[in-house]
Amino acid sequence: MQPDNEPEGGFDYDLIVLGGGSGGLAASKEAAKHGKKVAVFDFVTPSPQGSKWGLGGTCVNVGCIPKKLMHTAGIMGASVTESRTFGWESSCEGHNWPRMVEGVQNHIKSLNWAYKSTLRDEKVVYKNEYATFVDPHTIEGSSKKGKKTLYTARRFVIACGGRPKYDASIKPELYITRCLCAI
Repeated sequence: MQPDNEPEGGFDYDLIVLGGGSGGLAASKEAAKHGKKVAVFDFVTPSPQGSKWGLGGTCVNVGCIPKKLMHTAGIMGASVTESRTFGWESSCEGHNWPRMVEGVQNHIKSLNWAYKSTLRDEKVVYKNEYATFVDPHTIEGSSKKGKKTLYTARRFVIACGGRPKYDASIKPELYITRCLCAI
């Protein structure tokens, strides 16, 4: 029997998870709890508009979470106005869009950092690399600087989610896409 911290069969890892969204993070942490040597590969190729993001997947970075934070900001504005009916003497000087955007982005960055920290605490290796299969037990990781490294694993979980497909005849700035997990 192999010690818990050594991968079985001479592989680099017992499990490599491709995708750092909610499913990939949950799978990697659960495997690590069972003493498996685990790595998570998560790399976001920038969208046509140049958007890229950190750990947490589409929902956390550009979908559900920012949408809910912006929705809450809108409700807060209405609440300030309505509160006068209930005796509150407050004024609303208007909405500061750049401050709201900064607040939403800072919240998301704090979530990205927390995910990295949790992976480290759970002894899961995080690789910000794009992964492609070489064979059934080998992937090639490519860093954003183009450095390529081979990694082996006994098992893989593919949890990379999806990204909208764009029609080349339509200008990318005309697209509005959303996370489907809230539907």
